[in-house]
Amino acid sequence: MIRLPRRSRLPAARAGLAVLGPIGPEGSGVSYRAWSPGEGDAVTLWIDGLRAEDDPLRAEGLARQAFALERVRHPNLAQVLRFEALDGRLALIERPGGTVRAEVPVAPEDDSLETPSRRLGPSSVRRVVGEALQAARAVQALHEHGLSHGNLRPESLVALADGRVVVTGLGRIPPPPEAPDATDPPAFPDPSAERSDLDALGRLLYERLTGTPPGPSPDPPDTPPPESINRRVPASVSSLIRRLRLPVADGGFASIAPAVAELERIVGAPSPETFLPREDLVEAYRSFASAFAEAPSARLGKTASLGFYGGTGVLALFALLVSLPSLALGLLHLMFMTALFGFVVGGCRRGGALFDRVRRFVLGGRGRDLATVAGAVVLGLLGLKAAGLLGVMIALGIVAAILSGVREVLIDDRLAQERREPIERASTLLRDLRVHGLTEPSVRSFAIDHGGEHWGPLFLALFGDDAYRAAAQRRAVPWTDRLVHVELLGRITRFLDTRLMLRRDERDRAVLTALEETRLKAAGVPELTARRRSWRIGPALIARARAFERGEELPGGSLAASLAEAVRNPETVLIEVEAESSLDRLRRRSLTLLDALTGPRVRLLVGLALLAGFLAWSHQNRLIPQEAPSELIEAARSPEDLDLDQLRQSIDARRQAIQAQADRAEPLRVTVAPGLLALLFRHVGSGLAALILLASCLSARRAVALASLGAALVALFGPNLGLPLGISLGLAVALALLVPVVVRRLA
Repeated sequence: MIRLPRRSRLPAARAGLAVLGPIGPEGSGVSYRAWSPGEGDAVTLWIDGLRAEDDPLRAEGLARQAFALERVRHPNLAQVLRFEALDGRLALIERPGGTVRAEVPVAPEDDSLETPSRRLGPSSVRRVVGEALQAARAVQALHEHGLSHGNLRPESLVALADGRVVVTGLGRIPPPPEAPDATDPPAFPDPSAERSDLDALGRLLYERLTGTPPGPSPDPPDTPPPESINRRVPASVSSLIRRLRLPVADGGFASIAPAVAELERIVGAPSPETFLPREDLVEAYRSFASAFAEAPSARLGKTASLGFYGGTGVLALFALLVSLPSLALGLLHLMFMTALFGFVVGGCRRGGALFDRVRRFVLGGRGRDLATVAGAVVLGLLGLKAAGLLGVMIALGIVAAILSGVREVLIDDRLAQERREPIERASTLLRDLRVHGLTEPSVRSFAIDHGGEHWGPLFLALFGDDAYRAAAQRRAVPWTDRLVHVELLGRITRFLDTRLMLRRDERDRAVLTALEETRLKAAGVPELTARRRSWRIGPALIARARAFERGEELPGGSLAASLAEAVRNPETVLIEVEAESSLDRLRRRSLTLLDALTGPRVRLLVGLALLAGFLAWSHQNRLIPQEAPSELIEAARSPEDLDLDQLRQSIDARRQAIQAQADRAEPLRVTVAPGLLALLFRHVGSGLAALILLASCLSARRAVALASLGAALVALFGPNLGLPLGISLGLAVALALLVPVVVRRLA
């Protein structure tokens, strides 16, 4: 019997979600409709009906199954986002992984049919069988990883707008318990669970074709043949449904693989090696890609971006040349804030892979992550306040927000309207390919190979940045796209993925360790022994999951079998750590401590602190003049009377005055730690050190961290050791740029 969780009054905030309403009993628990701020999407919250303490062995198996499902990725499987303990019960959060298509009732194709026989027409039958093929491929992926669905039914299939059919309702049924005294390792998936999935697939296909649920037996009179209810069902499909439901001894399928092969034969799905698209499909898709890329507003958007960022950058450089650092800083701030507001506004309205990762990183942050962000904001504001630029920067931020809004309304909205028709027609074409059995990798290959010269923008819009970066390894892309999407955004994405994976593993380790300890104590293991053993099982499970995500071969042949073996013998997984010598253990721990002290978080905060101090030092010594030269103002007012020689002499005199002021600059004078701060902030080296550390934050590599820290030390203390200031700054830049490259080539 399913027991509803307590305090289920709706709406409510549970598990970091906004719970919108109940869906109903599902599997061994209850499902709720919810909204996830971290994903910015509708999700399903499933809560187990039993508390973990009521059946610890069952709860541990359910959590380990959710742990595995969280790491399995397939185009036709819903995404298990996370699992956690909620009020003593296991909770699982799942989302389809795409935009759900609104279902349209299928009208009968022959009005002359009698009411009982007004079933799906031929084209709809083909569609249903094609969708069943996608569901079967999803089940096959689960079985290959040693998992099963256990609750497959028509409501489990969700049709997405891009034509994919996604199987939802994962992890709702606990796996069969493993006998603790068994001498042989259990089979994964369990044969009974595998047989249950095959039978459920046959029942699902029968019900979707006939509109009537089948009986308990596949034979008449319990279950009439589907063609007797809907005469448009081919005999091959009827035979397939029967074999899916029959036991192996009576001619049923022994596994999901031959069932998938039979479905592909019925649908006529081409194999990736033999797929040759018709010429009309190629020409149609190529025309869609060309129309998408050459939309009039696309050219306008590129021109506006190039004009704004290029023009502002040139003005900032000119401001530096004429000794106006405050103006240059303001222009750079305007560029940065405009790009930031554009990213936020565009991400909120249209989403995107990078925006989704940033949102998960920020909204799902731990205390130290949020403290890092807060510290960075405070240091930035203090630096601007110390330089006397806080008010100006706030005003420029408001201007940047207005510019981003204007671009969104005048360019991006119009561009979306112009591109709506080609992307919808391209989506329809690709949807038809999926319905006719083409696999997702083959669909993407078609879009890459047959998109023509302008394949990139449409592919990026259809499949996202991650798929575009993978496709860029196969087909050439413009250098601007390679620089922005592949290199810059790729580095940022890898950095965020690494942090999100570490956060996920830490959360999962805590939940699994607690459940393993409860299971062991329930089995009669002493409390202290159970705690120590659970502390080893958690890291062993994480180690096996990471090996799976790296694509390594796992013992046991599947992910589920490997995880079960890690629970039985965690020492075999952690053998490399146990076999370390004392010197190797000391080296590993020292490197771990070094990485913690020189990581991106530390470099970000130290760089911002140095930048704030440098701005305060520059303001104290009047190295950031906030007034424009009168000669430039007069030249702008009356360019016909411009005397270039006189203007050049005025700019040179101004530069020499600032240089003389820098030569006479005094160390920073503050009341807090005056000796240390006076030692750090006495020349422009502190500014260069800050920029080096901030630029290195995008990389977590140890070589980059050590090189940037060494370069910062040279820039800060080189002049104190007798090196000329220019040589110190040049050496710092060389260290920061060359050392990581040399180390990478040697490695």
